[in-house]
Amino acid sequence: MATWPAVDDQAFPEAQRANFRARVCAVRLYLDGASGRDIRTNAGIGRAQVYRLITERCLAPHPDGQIYGWRGLLPHARIRPYTRTAPIAVNPWGGGAAGALQAVFRSAAGQGLEAEFRQQILGHRKTLESTRQPRAVLYRWFLNALRERGFEQRGEWPFNVAKQGYKAICRFIADVIAAAPLRTRSALLGGPDALRKTRTGDGTRRPALRLFERVECDAHKLDARMVILVPSPHGGHEPRVIHRLWVVVLIEVASRAVLGYSLSLRRECSAEDVLRAIRCALTLWTPRDILFSNNAYAKGAGLPSYRAPRFLGACWEEFSVDGALANICNRVEAALQDVVGARILKPQDPASFSHRRSKDDRPFIEAFFRCLAAGGFHRLATTTGNSPDQKRGTDPEKTATDTNFQLEFAQELLDVLIANYNATPHSGLGYRSPLDQLELLADQEDRPLPKADPIAVSKMVGVRKLCTLLGGSRTGRRPHFHFANARYSAEWLGLRGDLLGKKLWLTIENEDDARVAAVSTQAGHFLGVVRASPPWHRTPHSLYVRQAIRSLERRRLLFLSSGCDAVEALLQYAEDSPGKRLPPHPAYLEARRILQQYAELVAGESMVTLARQALPSEVAADPMPAGPASPLCLPPMRKAQLW
Repeated sequence: MATWPAVDDQAFPEAQRANFRARVCAVRLYLDGASGRDIRTNAGIGRAQVYRLITERCLAPHPDGQIYGWRGLLPHARIRPYTRTAPIAVNPWGGGAAGALQAVFRSAAGQGLEAEFRQQILGHRKTLESTRQPRAVLYRWFLNALRERGFEQRGEWPFNVAKQGYKAICRFIADVIAAAPLRTRSALLGGPDALRKTRTGDGTRRPALRLFERVECDAHKLDARMVILVPSPHGGHEPRVIHRLWVVVLIEVASRAVLGYSLSLRRECSAEDVLRAIRCALTLWTPRDILFSNNAYAKGAGLPSYRAPRFLGACWEEFSVDGALANICNRVEAALQDVVGARILKPQDPASFSHRRSKDDRPFIEAFFRCLAAGGFHRLATTTGNSPDQKRGTDPEKTATDTNFQLEFAQELLDVLIANYNATPHSGLGYRSPLDQLELLADQEDRPLPKADPIAVSKMVGVRKLCTLLGGSRTGRRPHFHFANARYSAEWLGLRGDLLGKKLWLTIENEDDARVAAVSTQAGHFLGVVRASPPWHRTPHSLYVRQAIRSLERRRLLFLSSGCDAVEALLQYAEDSPGKRLPPHPAYLEARRILQQYAELVAGESMVTLARQALPSEVAADPMPAGPASPLCLPPMRKAQLW
């Protein structure tokens, strides 16, 4: 009796509670060996009735898989379903058909009908005619099955009643669905996501992680539209709406602090974007020169590398991601093992708590994305919302064009939101900010935080490949390498005839400048530097930009020659297309970013600082001058070209 399912008798009325307690007393006395007189004296129930209560009710199997136990002693509780034995005889008022559906299933004409109907109910949603009203579809299927078996011709139930058994059939459908909850969630009601939610725990069994033991990483699509300003053939600049962008974020689980991020300008995130976010987490972060405000950063805002030197280059042990290929590819895994010393927790890992496209298995990074959207981009007039019905009746693209919300403003806003998040008190951390929690946990650590090699961190996004040295005196061509859709060569290669035909390592250490590559042997000896041949030798660019230019060239949209600049041809192609309905090519956005970064490196200052210095003092004092014709609205890349 100690294992019987219990009952809360305080939930009953007084009379029902007294009856239940009397039955409980009688069962306990009977199993303790009391006589029939003692049982009737103390409980008012005969010994034979107690035996029937135990065998027919308490020990009967319950639909939940257990026995009824003490639940079988509840007054007026039905243990067995109603079973009709008499023939169905419907009276003029529609009564007399209790249990008719079970009688139909047991009849000779209804043999096998119940199994077919159950299979139809539990079948996949795609097998139904309408996903909006599956109950009505199933009801029509059942009536057609009865017609095929002759029930309508014989005038039998349900064709001899007014509603043709609609309520009874719907109750049977509900009972079948309730008896198979997993199949129902996955196939009928909620889909695969609802099935994953049933496997998700409540968080109580999550391990207590140390500081920098686990880092969660994921990508989030910004819920806002933005524009870029491109030169107009009629003079000035015109806004062009771009595609929505992705942001890749790394968050430390123990402290909830964001370690690093990267803004992807492509339509889909790549392994390079993930590596950029990892490199951001391992390098020093500094506040940006903000154009839209002079005091946008909160007090103490920033990333951990900016808060204290001991967090600069701090490594972690586990990298928790979903099943996206950009997160688990060999390039990312090798960089994590070699530079960070971390392993990737893939979805099949039992300790990962991560599944593809499941927001409940990695709650910390998903909670941050919710704060990023609700506290930032969802408050803009250009927001697209989480779904089409959250646009608030506005046109985000038209609003972005009218308000001139540029890509540069979105980059600044994103940096400010992430930095301020790290300095905002968190309810899950005892109302300490993530940075304060990070320092508190670091003070409690009895070991120093492992640090990554700064030189290895700077090269982790670079590309390496074994290439054969071609050319030479036999072919009459200058020694060169074919690497990433370009030819690389140098004068010193003409003096190294011993290297012809050998495979050497070519490494592009700076992923934003593919014009030069380092050459080394397979034994690790550095030989020198080679440079890309025309038309790739002038303007800094990445391998992604080069690949996009080659793709446009194969489609006869660009025409390259040895005397032109391939990157300038891409810019001209993207900017000399007024009225195009498609947004600018992602490679164009990447080229703008690289040129802006190169211009700031040459000038030694940011474009915002240079723009304010070039303006009159009364205009520079106002961070957001009115009017679309303000010089501050010029793209930073174009400002760099002017200077």
